Amino acid sequence: MSDRTRDAARLVQWGLRVRARPAQEPDYKRLVDLYHDDPGFRNAVRAVADGFGLALVDVGEYGAIVAPLDDSVFALRGADFRPTSTSVEDRLLDGLIQLAIAATVFPSSRDLEEDPAIARPPVTVSEIEDSLRAVCERLAEAARNEPDPIQGEDGGASGFEEAWRVYLRRLDAMETKDGSSARRTTRRLVETNLERLREHGGFLRDTRGEEPAYQPTYRYQALVRELAANEALRRVREVLAKGDG
Repeated sequence: MSDRTRDAARLVQWGLRVRARPAQEPDYKRLVDLYHDDPGFRNAVRAVADGFGLALVDVGEYGAIVAPLDDSVFALRGADFRPTSTSVEDRLLDGLIQLAIAATVFPSSRDLEEDPAIARPPVTVSEIEDSLRAVCERLAEAARNEPDPIQGEDGGASGFEEAWRVYLRRLDAMETKDGSSARRTTRRLVETNLERLREHGGFLRDTRGEEPAYQPTYRYQALVRELAANEALRRVREVLAKGDG
C-alpha cells in the first residue's frame, strides 16, 4: 500500500471518529490540509470512502464528515439505533421523529441553503414533540377526506404514511384523562432520538435552562443539508408550513 493510499484511509478513519477535531489532532489536521492542497490525494480519499460505501460530505476545519450509504458496513441499522427493541412500530416512530427533529432545526428550504458553519438555534424536546404532534394531527385531518392511505409504487402504504398512523394509534392507546402519561411517553421517544444523535456527534446538550436544549453541530447541519432532498423530510416541512400559514 502506498503512503498516499494509507493516508487517504487514515483521513476516512478520522471521519468515522465523530468527536475528533483537526484542531486537537495534529495528524488529522495534516491530512485535512493535504486533502485541500493535493488533488491526487483528494481523489484517493474519495476512492477509499467510496470503497467503504461512504459518502464524503465535507472536509474542512470541522474534520471529514462521512455518511454511510445503505449498503455500507458502517450503515446504522434500526436494531443498532434501538437495540433493546425488535418492534417494527418503534423503528417507524424513530424514523418519523428523526424527520421531526430535522424539520424543527430547518423549518424552511431557505434555512437549508445557509452555510452549515452558521449555528442554528438550539431545540428542545418540547419543541420537537410539538412539531411531531402537529404533523401527525394535520395529516390525520387531511386523510379524513381520503378513503385509503396514499399508495406507494408497490401498492402498499409508504413508511411515512404508516409511521404517523402508528404514532396516533399509540398516542390514543396511552392517553389518560389529563394526557400526562401519553405526553411523558412521547417526550421519552423524542429524548431517546436526540440522545442517539448526540452520541453520534449530531448535537450538544446544554442543561443550564429549565429544559435541556440541544444545539445542532456543524456535522448534523452538513449531513441534513446533504440529504435534504429526502421526500419524507420535504413532506414534513410542507405540512408544518401549511399549519403556520
